Amino acid sequence: MDDHQDNAGIITHPPVFYIIAIILGLILDYIYPLSVGLAGNEKIAAIVLFILGTIIIILGFRIFARNKQSPSVHASVTKVYQSGIYAYSRNPIYLGVALMMLAFGLYLDKLWIIFMMIPLIIILNRLVIEKEEAYLEAKFGEEYIKYKKKVRRWI
Repeated sequence: MDDHQDNAGIITHPPVFYIIAIILGLILDYIYPLSVGLAGNEKIAAIVLFILGTIIIILGFRIFARNKQSPSVHASVTKVYQSGIYAYSRNPIYLGVALMMLAFGLYLDKLWIIFMMIPLIIILNRLVIEKEEAYLEAKFGEEYIKYKKKVRRWI
């Protein structure tokens, strides 16, 4: 960890990756349309997933707000959050947005958006989460390592 940079050193804000994945999914759908094909049931599932994703995101942001901490990947982290939603997922905000993206693909019946989640998750793991975890391990040491052993990355 660079002494002058007290953050994970992520190149851009993670929502950019989700937006790019959705746009690529829409482009691919325009070129070669693929349907989910659930005969209308996908709308109900999409709404449920969207609500679940929203709740997870709110629970994640609430912990940051309660601690007067920015959730930005470019901000310095002051502590390892291990309670609330963070007792179940080390990355609940990313999980919540992924659920919302899945809901978006289902609701619009755009299978390409759902398929784009595979490279998106791989990219997020490599370019964002692994850097965040290296930063947190360097900053908090054994406390973060124990937390990683106890709580899964996504769910």
